[in-house]
Amino acid sequence: MSSRIIALAAAALTAAAVATPVLAQSSGGGQTLTFRELDKGSRFQYIDNAPRNKPHRRPVFSVGDQFVLGNPLADDSGKIGELRATCTLTKKAPANNNGVNQGHPFCTGAFVLKAGTVFVETVDSGAKSTNGAVVGGTGAYAGARGTFTSTNTKTGANDVVNLLP
Repeated sequence: MSSRIIALAAAALTAAAVATPVLAQSSGGGQTLTFRELDKGSRFQYIDNAPRNKPHRRPVFSVGDQFVLGNPLADDSGKIGELRATCTLTKKAPANNNGVNQGHPFCTGAFVLKAGTVFVETVDSGAKSTNGAVVGGTGAYAGARGTFTSTNTKTGANDVVNLLP
């Protein structure tokens, strides 16, 4: 596998960490959503904006490079929705396993579920986990606010979304 594909796969895994639902009631009156992001069936596209990487060389992420992804979401009952996200790199960084984190990506995404959509943002993506903010929602999640944590696994990620009351 080429270093470019490995780097892009690492970027996808980090970006995929922007996300996840099974509903559970928490003691503070808010809601906790838990679910899994699945690698199987996911979509990923890297956008190499200028200055572009030279062919057959180890890539370097530059300011303004982006990646876009879509990951199926599942709980124990099956598929329940999809994570859709876009990340923009804000710092030049080598495209290695830690390149995305070093590139300080700003990611915005949405957990699109049957009951509504939860909108999320993060600047804290990491190789093992990602933390971010819930910045809004629609449907059953209208006016949502809170936090989320996404922990990478071999088959995707496990996500916990904590919605404030």
